[in-house]
Amino acid sequence: MSQATLGVPSSVTTGPTTSPRRRLLALVVVLAIVLVAGSFLIGRSSGGSSRGGAATATAGTPDELLALGLQLHLNGQVDQAREVYLRVLTIDPNNAFANYNLGEISQVSGDTATALTYYDTALAADPTLLSAVYNRALVLRDVGRVEEAAAELRRVVAADPNNAGAAYNLGVLLIAGGNVKEGTELVNRSIELDPSIRRPGG
Repeated sequence: MSQATLGVPSSVTTGPTTSPRRRLLALVVVLAIVLVAGSFLIGRSSGGSSRGGAATATAGTPDELLALGLQLHLNGQVDQAREVYLRVLTIDPNNAFANYNLGEISQVSGDTATALTYYDTALAADPTLLSAVYNRALVLRDVGRVEEAAAELRRVVAADPNNAGAAYNLGVLLIAGGNVKEGTELVNRSIELDPSIRRPGG
């Protein structure tokens, strides 16, 4: 239940008045949801194939590059995806989604300081990206900043009460900190939301 989540956060929505930019990002979200369902329960290597994709990162709009980067990322071509996301930042340094996914790559590879920098930049650009808040909380927990991590996880649970991963991780932190009652309630709720959390070693 501690795996970082990947992709364009699901706060992107579509509708009759949605701009072309948002429609493209919404398509990317659909791809991410299909391919990354349950990724916070499954470990993933940050290494990637060295073949294909990198040459195509030299041109395109930020949205087109983000779609390409996500496709490479989900295909396990993490080095190529990183190149594409960095290309986005040369065009739009504060792009929330490129910073978010670069943060995820850094987090999975164990570079916590860089991950926090990218997540901070993503959240400065768009404070509503709950996936970035969640991943940032996991990094804070991993570096021993437990109180900050709990505060960020509370923020996620408050905004999305059905987020099983956030409820579980917050519950575990609270139990470890001595708040057994609330922590146990959160863990139990996370299991109701996602029974697979009960699995051995989960």
